[in-house]
Amino acid sequence: MRLRPTAGTRWGGRVISARRRRLGRVLITLLLVMYGWLFWPFLTLWQLDRALVRDDQASLARLVDLAAVRDAIRRSLNKDAGGSLGPFSDDFIEWLQKAIRRRGTSALEQEVTLAWVREQLLSRSPPGTGLWPALSWAFFDHPLHFTLRLGGAVTAPVVVRMRFTGGGWRVSALYF
Repeated sequence: MRLRPTAGTRWGGRVISARRRRLGRVLITLLLVMYGWLFWPFLTLWQLDRALVRDDQASLARLVDLAAVRDAIRRSLNKDAGGSLGPFSDDFIEWLQKAIRRRGTSALEQEVTLAWVREQLLSRSPPGTGLWPALSWAFFDHPLHFTLRLGGAVTAPVVVRMRFTGGGWRVSALYF
């Protein structure tokens, strides 16, 4: 008596090839998701660049979390809070001291505005060119954080951190 393979066993070539096809689809899907995740912050950076060049305040407001930028600066100034921003340049410290002298404790709320963010982002680029000419480095430093450096060859670079929130990538910290 001869045994015949039943459906679902390893003997049937069709079952093995169906499993391989299913595994291939899963792997391709995972690769597409991974490539999409890696590409998404660069797309946001391109949108930010377009908003800056066109002076589109509505788009800029959607891409910049001003409360998070202010909070990041505030946390870095508080030694007890252990801020996560890198070392500030002398220019940044000088700007901050002047703002505090002028405005007092509400300096960050009054000085860190969309206009200030726009000015800082464009400060290392030739006029009218946007972010790309000044971009010296951009990549993930955490799966949910993307950091970019603008300029830095002659002057202190502007460091921008973007964070993924439920709706997409937004600027969450800026310093120079």
